Amino acid sequence: MGNEPEYLKNLKPKYKFWLESEDGYVFGQGSFELLRGIQEQGSLSGSSKTKGMSYRYAWGIIKEIEKRMGKPILETRTGGKTGGGATLTLTGQKLLEVYVEFTKAFDQICLNWMDKP
Repeated sequence: MGNEPEYLKNLKPKYKFWLESEDGYVFGQGSFELLRGIQEQGSLSGSSKTKGMSYRYAWGIIKEIEKRMGKPILETRTGGKTGGGATLTLTGQKLLEVYVEFTKAFDQICLNWMDKP
C-alpha cells in the first residue's frame, strides 16, 4: 500500500463469512458464539442468556445446524438434583475448530494485505 492515495491509506479490510453445505447456511459467527458459550458454561440455557437470546431460539439454531450437518453437535443432560447441562459432541468441537482455523486464515490474509509495501 505504498503509493496509494491518501484517502485509501486508512482503509482496512473486514470480512464476514459462514460455512455452508449444499443445502445452504450451516454455521456463522452467532452460531460459533453460542457453541463456544456452551463449551465454556456447560449449558445451552446459560449460553443463550449471555447471548441475549431465548432458550427456544438457541435450541432452534442447534437443531438447524444438526439437520444440515446430519450429526448431533450437542449432548444434553436433563435437570434434577444435579442440574442439567450440555456438552459439545466431537462433531460440535470440530465445527468450532474448523471455524477458528478459517477465521485465522482470513485474518492472516487481511494482515498480509495491510503489510504490503
